[in-house]
Amino acid sequence: MNDDRRMWELWLSGTHQPAIVAADEAGIFAALANAPATIPELAGRLGFDERATGILLRLLAALGLLTIQFGRFRLSDEARTYLLTSSPFYWAPMLSVAVSEWHRDTLLAKLKQLGSDRTAGPEGTPAVSGDGRPADSWAAGSVSLDQARDIAVRMHAHSLSAAHGAARHCDFSGVSRVLDVGGGSGCFMVAAAQHHPHLRCTVLELPAMCQLAAEYIAAGQVGDRVDTCAMDMFRAPWPRGYDAMLFSNVWHDWNVRTCEWLAARAFDALPSGGRILLHEMLLDDDGAGPLAAASFSMLMLLATQGQQFTFGELKAILEHAGFVRADRIRTHPYYSVVTGYKP
Repeated sequence: MNDDRRMWELWLSGTHQPAIVAADEAGIFAALANAPATIPELAGRLGFDERATGILLRLLAALGLLTIQFGRFRLSDEARTYLLTSSPFYWAPMLSVAVSEWHRDTLLAKLKQLGSDRTAGPEGTPAVSGDGRPADSWAAGSVSLDQARDIAVRMHAHSLSAAHGAARHCDFSGVSRVLDVGGGSGCFMVAAAQHHPHLRCTVLELPAMCQLAAEYIAAGQVGDRVDTCAMDMFRAPWPRGYDAMLFSNVWHDWNVRTCEWLAARAFDALPSGGRILLHEMLLDDDGAGPLAAASFSMLMLLATQGQQFTFGELKAILEHAGFVRADRIRTHPYYSVVTGYKP
């Protein structure tokens, strides 16, 4: 079977044109033409939100419009020729034609919402943004069955191939029971059970999502080894007795403080020798690529409270919680699993 990287590339390409147009309208190319800058420097200079600025700069670098030297972003020759108003070859008037207004306008608003996604409730539980993003349902701890069905179909479509990649390549030796926290349709636990007959797996999700996950579990014919646990992962005590906890496409929905809180809860619930597994599309060490991950990070900015991470950023969060020996393994053309162990 062909992998689905082409599907990812086609889907994520929709972020590219709006990002360029928004950067032009926000004055980012002009500002960097005057002086290269780090993410905090440019955000401070323009009065923009630092998280939104960083995600946008990293995507522009992945697109080849910016380069990075010693942590500072500067214009590429191509951007200097075609994306400055002072150039006779200025291209932005044409780039703005047929651009996704939702992407562009939402991104421009994000740049101006200083610190809007850094807020969190008690101990790091996420706050509801109030702007109608899908992640708000999980932040509030309530999702309707109709909404769950719509989300499950979409998430299952973009996760199934990656789920089988994770099941094939992830090391489950020494693991007998896995808890998939925020497991959505359950495709990761279904794939894990299909590839590893010794595993017993549980999908932890909101009640409506568990109803949908049960249907996928039955279709995968692994109902004897995969079950569900209906609860709000942000407010209810987590079940114990699992020697591995998986978070797939979960941490990229939330700000760093919430991810630190999730890591601490996993550390507390796991036994000594247990492991945490983070399945994410990783950014390169400098954050400026690969293009798919930088584009996905832009979608996270627009639709959630999070972003994509580098391995180093995830490793730091895990180590802060007490996990050791963090490592990563590529499991899919665009995905990796980052593993940490509880001493």
